[in-house]
Amino acid sequence: MNQTLREILDTGTVWDGSDSLPLHDNMSEEDCGLITEAIKTVKPQVSLEIGFGCGISTLFACDALAANSDECKHIIIDPHQNTIFRNIGLQNVRRAGYEYMIELYETPSELALPRLLAEGTQIQTAIIDGWHTFDHALVDFFYVNKMLEVGGIVILDDANWPSIFRLTQHIRAYPAYEPFAQIDSRSSSRSGVRTKARRTLSRMLPGVTWLKRSWDHPRCVAFRKVMPDTRSWDWHVEFWSRIGVMATGSAAVGA
Repeated sequence: MNQTLREILDTGTVWDGSDSLPLHDNMSEEDCGLITEAIKTVKPQVSLEIGFGCGISTLFACDALAANSDECKHIIIDPHQNTIFRNIGLQNVRRAGYEYMIELYETPSELALPRLLAEGTQIQTAIIDGWHTFDHALVDFFYVNKMLEVGGIVILDDANWPSIFRLTQHIRAYPAYEPFAQIDSRSSSRSGVRTKARRTLSRMLPGVTWLKRSWDHPRCVAFRKVMPDTRSWDWHVEFWSRIGVMATGSAAVGA
């Protein structure tokens, strides 16, 4: 781990060029371990990240990319870097010495992603952590899927949010994807009898929403693209009924 990243995580503060501020709106160190694992597995030449903020997940990605090759490129999309985040992420990347690696688009992802696709961009890993409504996250994944090569991995943060969780269920229905790994919100081994009973019932009765809690679902999920996306024009698989039913065979990282 580079010194800049370690310092930020240890102090819980960031620097905007004039003031020291509390670190906020970032993926946790545990969740970022999934980014490291994905990049080590795939060894991408081009990776993409939607959402920049203070740059914590970006620094983890750049650390892993630099360990593979100095010629890697990390594309970042964040329309709020210069405003809400006061260029904190960009300054942290510069401090860590990774500015040469990044390509930043300070524009909404629904505009930047079609442009990248039209330019023929191909990626091998992606992190989706942008606007968290279902429709917006689905649009992000739609374009990521178009650009992600077979064997590539896409990571979705905050997968225990209802909107993102539903998107992960939709992706589980895609023939081209399989679960790669996940970070659980809470360990099942530490759960009490009542919690385990509630979770069992929620899996048996997926339509009974009051049985579910956000911590029943993984908070960070990664999928691997295992084949080209060749669905027909009229393809459809119900995924609403799959809510509360986790696909089998997924690995848990740091759980």
